[in-house]
Amino acid sequence: MNLIEFFGTTVKPKITKGKNMLNPIPTGKITDDIFCIRDKDVNVFLIKAQNYYIAIDSGYKNSENLIKGLKELNIDKNDVKYLFLTHLDLDHAGGIDGRCDNIFPNAKIFLGKEEEKYLKSIYFRKKVLFFNLKTPIKIFKDYTCLEDGEAVNLDGCCIEAVLTPGHTLGHIAYILNNKIIFSGDCLIMNDEGGYSMYDLWNIDTAQNIRSLFKLKETSLQRKCEMLISSHTGFTTDIEKAFKHIDKAPDWKAKGFKFIENAVENLYE
Repeated sequence: MNLIEFFGTTVKPKITKGKNMLNPIPTGKITDDIFCIRDKDVNVFLIKAQNYYIAIDSGYKNSENLIKGLKELNIDKNDVKYLFLTHLDLDHAGGIDGRCDNIFPNAKIFLGKEEEKYLKSIYFRKKVLFFNLKTPIKIFKDYTCLEDGEAVNLDGCCIEAVLTPGHTLGHIAYILNNKIIFSGDCLIMNDEGGYSMYDLWNIDTAQNIRSLFKLKETSLQRKCEMLISSHTGFTTDIEKAFKHIDKAPDWKAKGFKFIENAVENLYE
C-alpha cells in the first residue's frame, strides 16, 4: 500500500467524519437506462446500451459493495463491455487495478490522454515535502486515451470527453448523448447548488474552478438536462449545479457540515 492509498482508505474516513462532506446515491436506478452502485463514499454508474452496459468509473479495489450492487441490480459484470474512467484515483479506478480482481473483466477501457501520464509517472498525484507520490493504480490491459472533445459512439450512445483538469491534471467529465453530464470529481453539490471539489483533494483548485466554468458553458450550450456527480448525487437543475463554482467549501471551518442528512458511516 502506497501513501496515497493509505490516505484514501485510512486517513480520509477520519478527516471527513461528522462533516457530511460526501453523500453518494444509494444503489439503484437513476433513469430507465442509468443505474448506480454506492461503493463507500463514491458511485459507479452503469448505462444500458442494447444488450450490454457502459460503466463510468469502477470503484475501489476488490470491493464487495460492487459485487453486491451488481447482484442487486441483476447485472452480470461480464456484460459491462466499456468502461470510461473520469480519473485514476483509488475510488474511481481501483476496480480495474491490474493487481486485483477486475470488477469489469470484459470491458474496454477509456481514459483521458493527460490522465495517462499518471500511469507513466510523468505526473504524480501529490507532492509531500521532497517526495513525489504516485497514483496507486496500475492498468496492465490495453486501454484507449481520449482527447478533449473526443466522442465515442456505441450503438446509439454517444459519450463525449470534456477535459476538466484541477482535481487531477487529466480529469475528464463525460457527456452522454448531449444531455447528461457525469462530472466525476470536479464538482460537489448540496441543497444550495454546486461547488468546486474540496481543496483537500485537488491538485490545483484554481484550475478546477476554471474547468467548471468551461463545463458550465458546454452544458448550457448543449442544453443538458441532468448532472450526475460521483460523490454527491444528481440534479436536473443545471444552472443550480454550477451556482457556486467560483469557490470550494471551507471544510476546515468550525462546525462545518456540507450536506444535511448525508449518509453516515460511509466507510463501514
